[in-house]
Amino acid sequence: KEARDTAAPLRISHVMLSAGFGGAERYFVDLCRAQADAGHHVQAICHPRFAAKELLDGQPNIELATVNAHGAWDLLAGLRIRRLLARFRPVLMHAHLARASRLAGRQARLLNLPVVAKLHNYVDLDYYRDIDLFITTTQRQQAYLLERGVASQRIRLIPNFSALPWRNCLEEPSSATTSPFTWTAFGRMVPKKGFDLLLRALAEPAFNNDRLLLAGDGPERARLQSLADQLGLLQRVHFTGWCDQVTELLDSADAFVLPSRDEPFGIAVLEGMARCTPIVATLTDGPREVLGPDCAWLCTPDDLNGLIAAMRDCRASPEQRQDRARAATQRYRSRYHQSAVLPQIMAAYTAAMEFR
Repeated sequence: KEARDTAAPLRISHVMLSAGFGGAERYFVDLCRAQADAGHHVQAICHPRFAAKELLDGQPNIELATVNAHGAWDLLAGLRIRRLLARFRPVLMHAHLARASRLAGRQARLLNLPVVAKLHNYVDLDYYRDIDLFITTTQRQQAYLLERGVASQRIRLIPNFSALPWRNCLEEPSSATTSPFTWTAFGRMVPKKGFDLLLRALAEPAFNNDRLLLAGDGPERARLQSLADQLGLLQRVHFTGWCDQVTELLDSADAFVLPSRDEPFGIAVLEGMARCTPIVATLTDGPREVLGPDCAWLCTPDDLNGLIAAMRDCRASPEQRQDRARAATQRYRSRYHQSAVLPQIMAAYTAAMEFR
C-alpha cells in the first residue's frame, strides 16, 4: 500500500530501446529526469548507443543500464531486461515505443509488474499485448485506441511536457524586433518536419531582409543546405546544428516557426510557448490541440501559400505577436509545464497498479 502512494518515492523502470534521438526519446529522457528530481528512484534501460545517454548517466536517483535489442523478438535481450527489472524491483515499468513495449512488456508481465506504455503515434497494437495502461498525448490517439477495442479505463490522455522555465512576459517581454527580423525553427531534419517549405517561404519577396536560425540535424540536412543555396538564402539562413541552448535560441528570435507536415505532438511548440516567443505552426495533430488562434498563427500542413500568409501576418502585427505570445505562455504554465503534467502521470501509474 505504501508503494502505491504516489506521494512517497517510487521505484520506476523505464525502457526505451532505440539509438536515435527524436521526440519519443526526448520524452523518455525528460520523464526519467523529472521523476528523479521529484525524489523517485528511476531505472533507465536504453540502447548502448543511445544518442542522449549522457543526459541520464550519473544523474541523482537514476540507475542507467543498457541493452542491445536487435528486434522485438530478441530473446537474449529480453532475458537481460528481465534480470535488470528483477534486480531493481520496481513497482511499475514504463515502456517507450513499440520494441520496448513488446520485448520488455512481456518480461515485466512474467515478473507480475504493471506496464504503462506511452503512445507517440498511431501504433500496431500487436506490439502492445502486455500493456495495462496507455498514455496518449492527443484526443486523436485516444480515439485510435478506442476504435481498436482498448477499454477507456485503460487509457489516460496526458500531454507531453517541458521543464523549460517560462519567461514572465510582462516583466521580461520578448526581444524588440531585431534588424533584420529573425525567425527560428529546430528539430530533426527529415521530410515530415517541412523545413524545405520554410526555406521556400523565406525566399518570398515579403521576407527579403529576414534571417532564419535553423537548428537541428538529420538525413535531410545536406539537401536543405543545397536548397538554401539554390534559393539564394545562404547569407540569411544559419544552420546551427544541434542546439542544447534552446532558451537562448528562442529568446534571440522574433518568432518561432513549426512548418511540419506531420507532428503527433511537438515539444518544440511547448518551448516556444514557454519563452513567450510568437509562434507560427501548421495544424497538425499536436499543435491543433495545444495551440489556438488566440496564441499562434496557424495554417494548413504542406501548404506553402498558407505558411507564407501566416508568416507575413505574424511579421506585420507587433501588438498581436505580443498578445498571442503572452496567451501561449499562460497556457504553457497551466497545462504543459512539468509541474502540471507530472502529477497526472503519477496518478496514471496508480491506476495501472490497480490492474494487478
